[in-house]
Amino acid sequence: MNKLRSYSWRNVKGDLGKKIEELLLNNGWIRKENRSPVELLRMKLDDFTCIFYKNGTLYISYPDYKEKNFRELRDLINSYVGVRYIVPSKDFLIGFDEVGKGEVIGSIILAGVRFSRELFDDLDIIVDNVDTKHNHRMEYWEEIYRKLEESKDRGFCFLIEKISPREINGKENVNKLLDQRYKKLLEDLIEGLDISRFRIVIDDYGVGSILAEYLTKLKKQGAEIVVVDKSEDKYLETRIASIIAKYERYVELENIGIPFGSGSVGDKKTIDWLREWYRVHREWPWFVKKSFKTIKRIESYIDNKGR
Repeated sequence: MNKLRSYSWRNVKGDLGKKIEELLLNNGWIRKENRSPVELLRMKLDDFTCIFYKNGTLYISYPDYKEKNFRELRDLINSYVGVRYIVPSKDFLIGFDEVGKGEVIGSIILAGVRFSRELFDDLDIIVDNVDTKHNHRMEYWEEIYRKLEESKDRGFCFLIEKISPREINGKENVNKLLDQRYKKLLEDLIEGLDISRFRIVIDDYGVGSILAEYLTKLKKQGAEIVVVDKSEDKYLETRIASIIAKYERYVELENIGIPFGSGSVGDKKTIDWLREWYRVHREWPWFVKKSFKTIKRIESYIDNKGR
């Protein structure tokens, strides 16, 4: 059974949508009836589907075995709407991102990735429309992680660092720890290499002096340094780092083996599990971030109630 894959361009202007429609019609595609009021255009060609949405998203789905045909189509559409990530400006790309910072359960997982300009297009295809902002089953992350790992023999590299809950005692402390761990990851990723050939992108969590000073030093040596919020929407290297970090977090949650939900303070299953745990044990396991206000409130409520 062939897996269906997908790829999207966002914020495509309406007039470009018309041009894409004309382009596809000239290449044998057929106009189909829209299936939703949010669609502006739906087209088909064999096992390919193209949908242009009112919000400016241009979506293509295709079977796995026709990746070569999709690459040709993607390059053609790119010539009209542009590529979805900022293209490489250096020979090598490094990206960093972390997950778990806002969750009350589990470690903060930091990921750093490194790959060459030549791998950019292939990795772009691999990540497809991977959604890092929502929860998915473990199998979802395992599949994309496996595909990324297969690129290791072509020079793709990634490293992981963790900040355990017991290390955290406040927001200021977290940012300092992030500075230190990211600096370590970066040192390991560039060791023995010509830094002037690198673009380094960090998703901005509130970078402090420890890391900022080091980045300034690297910039003086010729590296391109980018520290920006929501970087994974613009830079492929941080999107891949986010995917790797997300997978590692799911592995940790699975190893903990307790069905408490997502681990977020906004998740009812997580809160219910925390309340019941503290009511029974009156102390916390290693994977709970005890500095969170949510934990303090649970402790205060149960200790005062005596149950």
